[in-house]
Amino acid sequence: MSVVSLEVAKAFLDVIHSGDDAKLQMLLDAAENEAVEFMNRGLLDSVVKVVFDCGTTSLVAVTPLPESSETIPPSMALGVLLLLQAAYQASPDDAEKLRLAAEVKLQPFRIGLGV
Repeated sequence: MSVVSLEVAKAFLDVIHSGDDAKLQMLLDAAENEAVEFMNRGLLDSVVKVVFDCGTTSLVAVTPLPESSETIPPSMALGVLLLLQAAYQASPDDAEKLRLAAEVKLQPFRIGLGV
């Protein structure tokens, strides 16, 4: 089961019928899996907020964001939805653009990059 609900996904895609629900759920699960692989983490792993002082470029704080089994950061959810849109309703050219946009949204949540 995806952390992004099928109802949210259908609203995002402007799908008003239920004929594709099984297909959409499969694609939604695949989009979430792809996002998890890209970020090298689970969507529900603890996510931290990192604060830098722009004047000195030094680290000010690292604080965990509230954990919830039902919510993820909105930009992470948007990344999953963009991957879903690329798979469900985009032309090949548009799909590539949507996938790149999804990477932009998911990039801040990547871990294990060796930095």
